Amino acid sequence: MKTKSSNAYGWESPEIIHKYSVIWHSRLSFILKELEFLKTLLNNNIFPIVESHLADKAEDYLEELAELRKEVSSLLHKVTMHKNGVKILFLKQPLYENDWDYKHEHRKLLIKMHEFDSKFQILKKEIFRLVKDAIKHQKQKRIA
Repeated sequence: MKTKSSNAYGWESPEIIHKYSVIWHSRLSFILKELEFLKTLLNNNIFPIVESHLADKAEDYLEELAELRKEVSSLLHKVTMHKNGVKILFLKQPLYENDWDYKHEHRKLLIKMHEFDSKFQILKKEIFRLVKDAIKHQKQKRIA
């Protein structure tokens, strides 16, 4: 009976690691575009935001967006380097120290990507909520 061997990290093959790297690269590229959209959304709705006295929050969110942009650029560079280094695992030679280092780096990137994505999703929801509240305040003001 043949059993499938698996390591403790959940990777079965270099192809899966490469697939994750490609997905991360694509996701980070899209997040860069989303960051620009969120910045534009805040800037285009500045009048309702100021009227509803939420300008301080909006400024804080703009600063967080700038910080996230730097973080995305850094992560994108790391993921690109990681994606380009996957060839270490495709070599059909005995395991090397580089192989373990690469998989360890992959695990660290997996954790960073998860933390970053969670932080980004929270910020995105807060920005949409802020704009929604500002527009709602403006409409209620018009009705009254």
